[in-house]
Amino acid sequence: MANSNDTDRMQELGGSGYEIVDGQPNIKGWDVRDTAGNEIGEVDELIFDTQSQKVLYIIVDLDDNNLGLDSKKVLVPIGLATLDEKEDEVILAELTSQKLGSLPSYQKGMITPATESQIRGTFTGLAAAAAAGTATYESHPEGFYNHEHFDDKQFYGSRTASSEKSISGSDESIPIIEEDINISKREVQTGGVRLTSSIKEQAVQENVTLKTEHVHVDRTPVDRLVTPGELDTFKERSIELIEHAEVPVVSKTAVVVEEVSLTKDVTEREEVIKDTVRSTEVEVEDLNSDKTGVRKDSDRDVNSI
Repeated sequence: MANSNDTDRMQELGGSGYEIVDGQPNIKGWDVRDTAGNEIGEVDELIFDTQSQKVLYIIVDLDDNNLGLDSKKVLVPIGLATLDEKEDEVILAELTSQKLGSLPSYQKGMITPATESQIRGTFTGLAAAAAAGTATYESHPEGFYNHEHFDDKQFYGSRTASSEKSISGSDESIPIIEEDINISKREVQTGGVRLTSSIKEQAVQENVTLKTEHVHVDRTPVDRLVTPGELDTFKERSIELIEHAEVPVVSKTAVVVEEVSLTKDVTEREEVIKDTVRSTEVEVEDLNSDKTGVRKDSDRDVNSI
């Protein structure tokens, strides 16, 4: 079944009463380059679908490009562009940028199904056939906007995780996270005993009796005749007697009187470990509003940028 379409369905974001959702970059005014670094132009405005509330096209102003393209504004499907990971720039594939000159000039309020078909045909290589059928092309076939040209996941890439935030009709998820607790053991030092030996001196005293010899010369007066035996000794001679004395002799012997050693034993105990783990709980609330997350006037949001 064909979907009806008119020029009121596609609107410029500026002045529409809608605004970009929180956490997503506003790329209006960003430079547009190709993957080779050539300057193509800048983002002039964004086109969003009022039914799906998603940005589908980027209006690129080709003024002051260095590819030799005529100065005009063209519509580029969002799925054909990506955001630079670091710089505030929109990047087009080199093959895509070469086809910008063949796109029809954008005129505000004049986006028809035939115009969109011609744009798709330009990038798919069927531009001539699309242009030939514009006179009778009044509505899109079912699933026209499900094409990869309108896939904003390619556009955001890894620039920001919050870029997939939806307003109405888009997938959105909250991760359910649970913490697991793992209890292990490690050994820590709680104390110890060190044995250190040292030398100390102690004065000792003991009495000992020592002997000392002394030689005395005794003279005894005698008045008698010399005996015959003493006549034989009547000649020069000498006698001697050696004196001796005892002196103290000290000797020491080392004797082991005790041995000191270290041993240890192991005791076990049961201990209860108490901690907390966190988990995510999701509360589902049915919002009775026409379009979830859409707010009137300056508070209205539109998805995808």
